[in-house]
Parts: sequence; structure tokens; C-alpha cells
Amino acid sequence: MSKTLKFRNVLITGASGGIGKALAEGFAAKGANLLLVARNESALKTLAAALEKKNPKIKAHVLALDLSKSDAASKLKHHCLEQNFSVDTLVNNAGYGVWGQFAELSLQEQLDCMQVNVTTLVQLTHEFIPMLKENASKGGASLMNVASTVAYQAMPTFAIYAASKSFVLSFTRALHHELKPFGIAVSTLVPGATESNFIERAGLQHTAEKAKKVTMTAESVAQIGIRGLEKNQIEAIAGGLNRMMAGATRFLPKSVLEHAAESIYRK
Repeated sequence: MSKTLKFRNVLITGASGGIGKALAEGFAAKGANLLLVARNESALKTLAAALEKKNPKIKAHVLALDLSKSDAASKLKHHCLEQNFSVDTLVNNAGYGVWGQFAELSLQEQLDCMQVNVTTLVQLTHEFIPMLKENASKGGASLMNVASTVAYQAMPTFAIYAASKSFVLSFTRALHHELKPFGIAVSTLVPGATESNFIERAGLQHTAEKAKKVTMTAESVAQIGIRGLEKNQIEAIAGGLNRMMAGATRFLPKSVLEHAAESIYRK
């Protein structure tokens, strides 16, 4: 992989806050033009204006889009073609979790979560790989998918989210090898607890106090992700403690890990 990977036109989903916002700030600082995608158009416009003010040489475009809709990926690809925004770096960051017993949660709510975390991510990746291949010879191309440390074990009361992130991790590792011959860097960013609105949206406010001790800033997680992509690192695990915990899953019995995970999220 070339050491001169350039970020020219970066598409980031879930860009209105948390890790996505921090990634936008990080790529903008490297001189990349941005297409910021999320549902909250007001937050996107505020972020875009701030990024352009701080980095006068870049352009930050926004698109308000609900990624839980089945046609979201095709709409996003059409928008890029229409606006002549040739993506050389795709960042699939959008994702969320729903906490609770699987059988007691709304099925539709969980299917929507799977749509955002898995199906739309796959659709976007498939839609944009031809564009990435085309741009790979013009200074490099890259793909970052954002997983989570919950990808390494099953999570009782967080079943769909953990399973979806396991998929993202496995899927992205496979693409790392498939796309290497085309000169496309592929990396999975694997964050643990991070400062964002994730806990509130998932309904995990009761875990906030426990999480404080191990929570990282979104900015530090984003920098780890960007460095990992520049190095074509197959997994960029954010933080020493998270790396240690991920390593532990390779030799600890699954039942022990699952019991520990359940105790963290139990009310």
C-alpha cells in the first residue's frame, strides 16, 4: 500500500455528532473536502460552516438522509453523481444500538437498527467500490467501517447491536484482502465507550456511571481511526484497555465473557 494516501473527497455517514463529527474535523484538517450525511440537517450545516471557517481551502457539503430507509444508499450514490462529488474515501460510521431483551423490544425497531448498521453499510460499500477503484490510481482510495468492541463477543440485552458489529468487523476484514490488489486501503475502526449521544439513544443511561472510567473522547478515537486508515491497518482498536480486552476474547471462555457483558448492561 502506498504511503502517500491522500484524502481528497471524503463521505462520512453519521457525521452530525460523536465519532462522525470528530472524523469530519480530522479529515478536514488534512485538507479533504467532505460530504457529511446524517438525519439532522441543522447539525450538519452548523458543522459544515465551522469546518469551512477553520479550514478555508476545503468544501463541506451536507445531505440530510435517513439511513434506515432501504433506498438510502442509492439516493446517496445518485447525489454524489449529480453533484460531481467523486468519493475517494468512504467512511461508514452511522450506527446505533437498542438496549433490552430481544423478545420484549419492538421487532421493527430492531430491524431498523439492522438496516442502518448492516444493510445500508453493505449497500453503500457495494455502490461506492467502483468509484474507489477508479480513484485509487489518482492518489489513493480508502474505506473505513466503524465497528465496536462489542463485536468480539455476544451481548445479552444488546443482542442485535453486538451481532451487527460482529458482522461489520468480519465483513471489513474480508474486504481488506479483496481490495488490496486495487490499491484501496480498508480499515475497521473499533471504538469502545466514547463520548457521544450513543448511551442516550440506546436507552443505556443506567450504565453511564460505569462507562465514565473507560470512556474516550470522540476526537481521540477519530485520530486513531484516521491513522489506522493511513497505515491500512486491518483493525484500529481505540485505546490500550480496549486492545487488551479484545485480545482477552481470544482465550477466555465465551460463557465468561457473555456473563460479564450482561452484568455491565443489567439495571
